[in-house]
Amino acid sequence: CDILVRGTKAGMISGTRVDRQKLPERYFLSAMDGHSGELQYVGVSIFEPRHGRTKLRSLLEGGDDMEFDFLYIDTFHVDPLYKANVSSDVGAYALRKLLHHPYIKGRAGEHGAWSVSSCIYILDPYEAMSAEEKSRIEAENRRESERQMQVHRPGGAMPVETDESLRAKEQRAARMDGLARLDANQFLRNGFIQDATVAKKGGNAPRFLVAAYEHWKQPLKSHAEAEAVQFYVAPPERRPPTGKDAEILEVTKRICSENMMQGVSSAMIGLPRPAVNDSADRASAFRTEATRLIQQGGSLARSNALHAACANRDVAIARCILQLDPSCLEARDIENMTPLIVAAAAAAGSANINGIPSQPVIDVLLAAGAQKGAVDSAGLTAYGTLESMHDKFGQAMQAMMGRPVGGGSRTTPGLAALEAKLMPPGGPTAADRTGGEGADAGYVDYGAEDAEYDGDYGDY
Repeated sequence: CDILVRGTKAGMISGTRVDRQKLPERYFLSAMDGHSGELQYVGVSIFEPRHGRTKLRSLLEGGDDMEFDFLYIDTFHVDPLYKANVSSDVGAYALRKLLHHPYIKGRAGEHGAWSVSSCIYILDPYEAMSAEEKSRIEAENRRESERQMQVHRPGGAMPVETDESLRAKEQRAARMDGLARLDANQFLRNGFIQDATVAKKGGNAPRFLVAAYEHWKQPLKSHAEAEAVQFYVAPPERRPPTGKDAEILEVTKRICSENMMQGVSSAMIGLPRPAVNDSADRASAFRTEATRLIQQGGSLARSNALHAACANRDVAIARCILQLDPSCLEARDIENMTPLIVAAAAAAGSANINGIPSQPVIDVLLAAGAQKGAVDSAGLTAYGTLESMHDKFGQAMQAMMGRPVGGGSRTTPGLAALEAKLMPPGGPTAADRTGGEGADAGYVDYGAEDAEYDGDYGDY
């Protein structure tokens, strides 16, 4: 819909209203994915897959209910003329008109309540940019895309990051976050919040703003009140490897990926693996290149090479790395994961119709003494990561296939045995038990409610 000021178009709002009541049980994510990747991202981030119930305690306490619809606003644009000095008046009043329109609020006597009980918007930093800055950023994006494409060209390799290039990226990211914050005031005035539970997920999640009808039906806040709202600030991220460390990481990825791709290609046409991909040959090639780079100042532990080998489930390279530098065993990557946690995630992703295949990389790590009780930034151990990623892959398959799929230790061959191998000495952590999304973290746990439902009606 258009935003009008004295009959003159001043901007526009567009979005998608989702009727959760019309979606069959367990088809919520499939419906979101069928609409768009953006709506599927919103669905996974904010709602649970069974009924489309909110996962956020803030929305539940604000009145969101699956009996009503939710609205995802994908575009909220106010022309620059009407937001001089970053004023939020036109946008704030336009949003209020929308949220109190009968299409959202419901008509008297029709429902007796709001038709839409929650709303989501993802902050857009481009909305706060000048035309000149937008052109400059778009040009930078094109150059970065071309730089990244070098790896796909014959003989190409991923450009190695330097301290300077990382610093430039960090400064640019901070600038984009600042611009996104300027886009927030018109929503904050209408009761929207940045839920720290979502924001802590990282990536684009800090830009999510959410509200339920109990939030937006309150009086409009002032611009000063909105500006005073403090947003969640993530702790400094671990920097990815640079220089010779980055070169070691790229060597590891290349040798592991070439092995995987050639193995897949050979299997597709019924030929044995090429001799060049023999484990001993590959390990020897890796050892030669890694040793050269180490002599030039590189470090296997700093490079996260073992993480890359574990992500590719490459047991030969993993063994070689541990022989060269045993300290890699408990090294942390930029996501604060140990190699064992990465290997657990890769194991979950390797599941197929026959279950989860054997995981020799995990066996190698455990034999070397990997700590099963080590946790990542979300408090998940390797055991919890396996459980969580297995569930998420199941949800993704459901979304892609458009129908419920089985999951859990009861139905996936090989999962229970792997869980037993990875069980921490002190048992699962609190985060393990909730997949990092427990009530204590601001999430709603529907486990008991669903267990009771399954007891009455049976589970898939």
